[in-house]
Amino acid sequence: MQELPIHYAEVETIYNQTIGAGYKSLAITSAKAGEGKTTIAQAIVERAQVVGKKVLLVDMNTFNPVLSEKLRRSITYQTNENEIIAIEGKGYSFLPAPKDIQNVLRYRESDLLHKALNRWLTNFDCIIFDTSALTSLNQSNIPAEVISEVCEATILVVEAGETPANLIQESIEKLKLKRVNLIGSVLNDKSNPSLLAELLRETYRLNCLFPKLMAKLRKKLANIILLNVSV
Repeated sequence: MQELPIHYAEVETIYNQTIGAGYKSLAITSAKAGEGKTTIAQAIVERAQVVGKKVLLVDMNTFNPVLSEKLRRSITYQTNENEIIAIEGKGYSFLPAPKDIQNVLRYRESDLLHKALNRWLTNFDCIIFDTSALTSLNQSNIPAEVISEVCEATILVVEAGETPANLIQESIEKLKLKRVNLIGSVLNDKSNPSLLAELLRETYRLNCLFPKLMAKLRKKLANIILLNVSV
């Protein structure tokens, strides 16, 4: 999983319209797997903690728990799957995706999940959920629409040029049935980036070697309108 730098303008926009706008619970979901919602969830969490917010990131993606598996490989001690873990060096806390079927079934109940959410909010300023995709179905899945239902807001991540229109429509209908507060969508253009975005990405890669030169180059690139086209 690739991390998204919190200084990116896109991250700032998402943050300002979600946690920065006062929402205390936010679900990040997508129509299908692999659209980048986990990357976005982590970026928003890190952006929130930079300004002093006490943030809890909850992994409810039992279908593909990327963050939980990464965390379990990095810790050297045994933890209970219901134990909230403080991430050293990051400034936020994390609750891994449940593995036990009893915990999965409990979180499928919206009233029980809502009670857990309120309990967590007594210790945290805001909570961000990384859900499974809305169209991912398996026996251990916690439906993303159930998680979205108990949150104050939800954003839908869509990969430009990759996600079929019928899956997007199906996902929106699921959220509507649960009366979810869908405040917007994030268009992930990783498969369809602009030339400007690609050049800027390269400048950040070289930033550690030539910080002043790269900063000047970014300012010049930003003023070249012709570069802001898809490639």
